[in-house]
Amino acid sequence: MSRYERQIPIVGEDGQQRLMGARVGIAGCGGLGVNALTFLTEAGVSDFVLCDPDVPDISNLNRQFIYAAGDMRPKCVISAEWVLALNYTAMVDARSLKINAETASVFEGCTVVLDCLDNTESRLALGDWCAANGVPLVHAGVSGNTGQITVCVPGETPCLRCMIGTMRDEERPANLGANVAIVAGMQAAEAIRLIAGLPSKARGRLVTIDMSSWTTESAEVSADPSCPRCGH
Repeated sequence: MSRYERQIPIVGEDGQQRLMGARVGIAGCGGLGVNALTFLTEAGVSDFVLCDPDVPDISNLNRQFIYAAGDMRPKCVISAEWVLALNYTAMVDARSLKINAETASVFEGCTVVLDCLDNTESRLALGDWCAANGVPLVHAGVSGNTGQITVCVPGETPCLRCMIGTMRDEERPANLGANVAIVAGMQAAEAIRLIAGLPSKARGRLVTIDMSSWTTESAEVSADPSCPRCGH
């Protein structure tokens, strides 16, 4: 446990054991995903389900630091190798799949799932599956100097559809690698809090970060009356 002696005062001995026994799903191995899985592996998580259908593109490399130009293997496969390089005893299930209503079940058995996706359709399909199956979800997104994060816990908070159901996709959002890493770090921290059983102010709230002014806004979100799962 000496490897984690600097974080145990924060997460506790029991929390560290929970981290080491957790199974974490990462939906999307892009800028958010590769940063988040790195932080989580270094924190002691050693069992992952990684899901992404894409291969690296040259335009990814300013923020997706584990990939190399010319390596055209699936991102999930390269990400699995990265995890194993950090912890050779880890167990990693790599799936080259697009997340939709049918494929989201790949995260069955996960302690928590991180939404590191880049499109609203897949995000909502993932959120619906997590809500229906009682799996906590940590959502994050970043565009330019603006990031957002929320934590959805089935039975405790509104679902992701209530949170971001009106969000629209940008064609090619501008992204700075350092900004993506900041938001991914926050996302990983929230996943660690969930796993370790620590309280969080992001549960049921949509937190927005302006990284040009270093200001944040936190808005509590109520269940959408039109939501098929949370509405009444």
